[in-house]
Amino acid sequence: MEPEKAEESVDSYFVSRYRTIYTANEMGIPGLRMFGKHTMNQARAPLSPHFHRNAYEFTFVMEGAIHFTTGKQDYELSGSDVFMTRPNEVHSTNFRPLSAGEIIWFQLDVSDPGAFLFLSREAAGELMEDLASMDGRVFRPEDQVFHEIRRAFDLAGSFGRRHLACACLTLVLYELTALSRKQAGLSGSCAKAFSPDIKKAVSYIHANLAGELSLEELAALCRLSVSQFKQKFRAQAGMAPRHYINYHKIQLSKKMLLEGATVTHTAMELGFGSSSYFTVVFRRYSACTPSEFLRSQSRKQSTDKDG
Repeated sequence: MEPEKAEESVDSYFVSRYRTIYTANEMGIPGLRMFGKHTMNQARAPLSPHFHRNAYEFTFVMEGAIHFTTGKQDYELSGSDVFMTRPNEVHSTNFRPLSAGEIIWFQLDVSDPGAFLFLSREAAGELMEDLASMDGRVFRPEDQVFHEIRRAFDLAGSFGRRHLACACLTLVLYELTALSRKQAGLSGSCAKAFSPDIKKAVSYIHANLAGELSLEELAALCRLSVSQFKQKFRAQAGMAPRHYINYHKIQLSKKMLLEGATVTHTAMELGFGSSSYFTVVFRRYSACTPSEFLRSQSRKQSTDKDG
């Protein structure tokens, strides 16, 4: 049975400064349907409900934040997270835009174990069984896995290096299936592990989103230099501290706007200094202005009532 109320997504070859998508024709790796990288300097339009026929999709959040929905389950991801969808599984960003950051993703066609990553039929069948038994949707592997997936993507653009690209990709898959088994033994937990100092900074940020939150202040709270704080925060939170602060300020601003606060009042309350600067930051993380956001929410509420 095909998924209802969703379209099958089929990617085409595309190369630009910020977005690159390789398809099977360019890569020549059996079973690898597509491999893409997208660097976003500002938010982009939401992903509508879609599915990938007979294919797993793995999305590596290299930096930034992204929201996914499958069925009735929502997932909030940030840098160093990996998100998996299963063959024919409908997913979307649930009307939320893709935030600024970088993602690398690929799709694996599992319809034919005889043509899968240059593996023998037996090895392909075992790996497919491992994929099918993976528990959960979100994984947080070691940094080395992210280095390998970036290397695999860089190599995938060269047909003559397809076997090396495939070797890197296969290693990543084995690492993820092993991590899934480990997480299952820990009750499926993959929560971010903050060190005590960074955890203190994160708690302080969320308790003081209305303030200006200087990096010097946060670094002092952690008893680190600014450069040490930035490096440590980014390694654990998956995004730079200023990026993290602004992202959560904008999420809070949406709640304030929906509760009736004006754009100017919201901007001042959250320490943006001016409504024009607030609008610039809001657009970067939401792919629309505050006024456009309110209009879209009003239309959505009207549609929900009519339905």
